[in-house]
Amino acid sequence: MTVIYVLIAILTFVVIFTAVELIYLLGIKPLPDSPDKADYGKYSLVINGKSFEDLYLFLCDKQTEPSFSEDEIYSLLLKQAEYMNKRFDCADFRAQMLFKIYKDCGEKLNAECKSLIKNAFLNFKYFMDEPGDDSMCYWSENHQIMFAVSEYLAGQEWPDEIFTNNSMTGKEHKEMAKTRIDAWMKQRFNYGFSEYLSNNYLAEDIAPMANFIAYSENEKAIEQMKIVMDILWLDVALNSVNNRFVVVSSRMYGNNKAANCIGNSIQSAMNVLWGKEVAEKLLSEPDISETKKTLIRTSLKKKPNHIVLCFTDIIEKGIYTLPEAIKDIALLNETFVSKMGCGLSSDDMVNENLVGQSDLQIMAQTGAETFTNPQVIKNTLAYLKKNKLYKNKFLSYFKFLNLTVFKFVNWEKFAGKHNIMPHGIALGRGNVYTYRNAHYSISTDICKDIGMCGAQEHVWAANIAEELTLFTTHPAGNGNSKYGASPGYWVGNGRRPMSVQHENVNVTIYKLPQKKRLGESAVCDITHAYMPSDLYDEFELDGNTVFARKNSVFVALISDSALKYKTYNPDSAKGLLKGRSLPEGLSIENGFDLYRKGGEYHYYVTELSDSDTETFEDFKQRIKQNHITFTNDCVSYNTKCGRIFASYNGNFTVDEKTAQTVFDRYDSIFCKAKRKDTAICINTPSHSFMLDLEQGLRISR
Repeated sequence: MTVIYVLIAILTFVVIFTAVELIYLLGIKPLPDSPDKADYGKYSLVINGKSFEDLYLFLCDKQTEPSFSEDEIYSLLLKQAEYMNKRFDCADFRAQMLFKIYKDCGEKLNAECKSLIKNAFLNFKYFMDEPGDDSMCYWSENHQIMFAVSEYLAGQEWPDEIFTNNSMTGKEHKEMAKTRIDAWMKQRFNYGFSEYLSNNYLAEDIAPMANFIAYSENEKAIEQMKIVMDILWLDVALNSVNNRFVVVSSRMYGNNKAANCIGNSIQSAMNVLWGKEVAEKLLSEPDISETKKTLIRTSLKKKPNHIVLCFTDIIEKGIYTLPEAIKDIALLNETFVSKMGCGLSSDDMVNENLVGQSDLQIMAQTGAETFTNPQVIKNTLAYLKKNKLYKNKFLSYFKFLNLTVFKFVNWEKFAGKHNIMPHGIALGRGNVYTYRNAHYSISTDICKDIGMCGAQEHVWAANIAEELTLFTTHPAGNGNSKYGASPGYWVGNGRRPMSVQHENVNVTIYKLPQKKRLGESAVCDITHAYMPSDLYDEFELDGNTVFARKNSVFVALISDSALKYKTYNPDSAKGLLKGRSLPEGLSIENGFDLYRKGGEYHYYVTELSDSDTETFEDFKQRIKQNHITFTNDCVSYNTKCGRIFASYNGNFTVDEKTAQTVFDRYDSIFCKAKRKDTAICINTPSHSFMLDLEQGLRISR
């Protein structure tokens, strides 16, 4: 009996201790990541209808209207400074233009305005290991360079001042930031962007990169940042078509997927690099429609916001010049295939010694949004605990995994055994295949994490026109809600498919989930395609097959079962477009959500063609004669470019030969490079360019 009493006492103590500890942890309330709706006007980017970017252009004498009074200048700067002082999420975004105004327009600012900006930077928090509680996101790839550049430039500007958050001098902050900037640049050069090909998040990269190039006093580091900028635009040039940039990515929202005209956040940056030349080419095409002319001209008129303006300004001033070889690729009309290896998988991090507590390691891990995967979960928990990050709204749930009662839990084993939903937040390693010609592009993230949950990835995409794309997803959730969520009905995937591509053909296979994984609220039994019939010039839906034409582009979409449109749902449309509107006169109300329901596997085969290759009628007849079979988890499709076979377990062959599914850093007719090569060379018929990060060399040859 004594033993039993002792065990009961121990168990009682454990329960009571755990309850007390749990109550304590529940008392650690996450801090707000944004202002209350009622208070948002206090921190607005606009005053009296005039924007933050308008203020910069006015102060720099680049535009006289709208004009700003002294009170308006101070009030708008105060809103941005207070946003930084409150440490709301994305304060680092506002810091870019705020610092730029201080540097470029200082003579136009009174002492009170300059002091306001200076104090905002002196009192700011710049990284997770600094003291202070808040819900700013420091760790994703774009935030890393935002914070690091802001810290570096502030330290350079005020080297002898004490920064109040950690009582260090500006000089010390500059040195710490330089370490992180160097790590960020090296990782992008060696492995590519973790937020690869994101027409949303690349905009957040080019702003701090541009500010560093414009204001840093370190000449070699400036050249190194220009090299990473070159790589960013090389990625865009290879994967865009006709000044449109909608491609596969590890992080995209609904509008980023739906149309270039409403979702490409770097459009205004592309315009200053090569947009005018593309527009001249397209507008000179015979029989171009008035609608297409209007869309092209409207695209060219898109003005940069306060983020992108940091980049377009250094282009206009000649501080950064795009290499001609990269511009050649962007303007090319010829057909080509580009293959790219981007980002880091959890296994890559282990193999590259990038799992650990140093800034270099934690930046690689968290920059790829890798938190719960078995290779890193122990490191995540140790870092969050060490730096007391439990009040951060995005990370607060991790505090419960550090309960004493869980001290002896093997989290690596648990995370490896259970394929939980949070594993899908990791951006992973992308192997991007893009086929591009003079009319369209189609791209696929080959065999990307098949069967995993997915947060924001865009697995395959056809870039058809300025206002039109094509893609499929498996919705996260129950299929009747979460329209704008991430993951949700349109963003990410409930389960990632097996998706492959050969030339102009994509094959995608979904396996529908039968039960929820830990962290999921629901699962659904549909997959769907974004295929707004009214945006096509010709459209035919016949059972399991769609034939469509947009301008000179032809589309065939074939499934294994009948497809039909959902009744128009304005909430679904709003979630897809993220509150934005298609250009005037365009509508998706007569059908945009093409879906199929039920079963174990859903198959989609998509083939594109164009009027330079065949007529639309010939295209339809050819596709109808192609042999296609769906068996168990396999697809076999015999078409003009070859006999394509794919199975859900990852088998992929073309003409009975195993197809490549893992790519080098770059593999195209313009550039071939492996990961961690010391130099990357870009060659076109007219120009050659060599990039060497370590030496800081950008050489035309």
